[in-house]
Amino acid sequence: PVPSRSPAPTATPGPTGLPAPSAPPGSAPTTAATFDKRSEIVPMGFPFSKGTTYRYRDNYLEGRSGEPEPYNHWFSRRNGVLRRAHDGVDVYARRGARVLAPLAGTVIDPKTRWKPWRPDRYGTVVVIVSEEPTSVGYTVILSHLDRAVVKVGGRVRRGQYVGTNGTTGNAQGGTPHIHLELRAPFVLRWRELRTWRLVDAFNPYPSLRRADPNRD
Repeated sequence: PVPSRSPAPTATPGPTGLPAPSAPPGSAPTTAATFDKRSEIVPMGFPFSKGTTYRYRDNYLEGRSGEPEPYNHWFSRRNGVLRRAHDGVDVYARRGARVLAPLAGTVIDPKTRWKPWRPDRYGTVVVIVSEEPTSVGYTVILSHLDRAVVKVGGRVRRGQYVGTNGTTGNAQGGTPHIHLELRAPFVLRWRELRTWRLVDAFNPYPSLRRADPNRD
């Protein structure tokens, strides 16, 4: 099984009948063929404001407890049982800190795209499909929120307040943080435990570092 996929964006005819202009310079790839799985950067905003105290590191693909769903990366296999990897990066901040939309777009219900969706792991989420010209179709998942203040089907702008930082899902009892994932509008071919797999999640750390308003 492979995760549900969004179609790659394509040029649409303009008013003259000619194809619409191609994506602006610096845009994220529109096909898997040109995607850099090690260090791809998607133009985006940071999920906390510059005045918020936060910390994070590159903990993408670290081991996590529990078996993977079809849309999760694999970390290890022991006695025939798979262990899932961390599909995103954790950004720590105080409980209740305002979480901002990294991308402008439409809020979706994740269970319509990734099945079976696991609210017991992700907790309260805001999931945004980008409508920005430089990242059409890319999706950001903001997890473990204490509450969301936007609704499925609504449209948000980059930097809009969408929820508060918390510890819902499997973050209960831990330090407040958001688990942030970036997912491509196409599946990517990964070599995991000697098996070729198709998973749309990729490392958000390079994009977060580029967007960080406090980066060195």
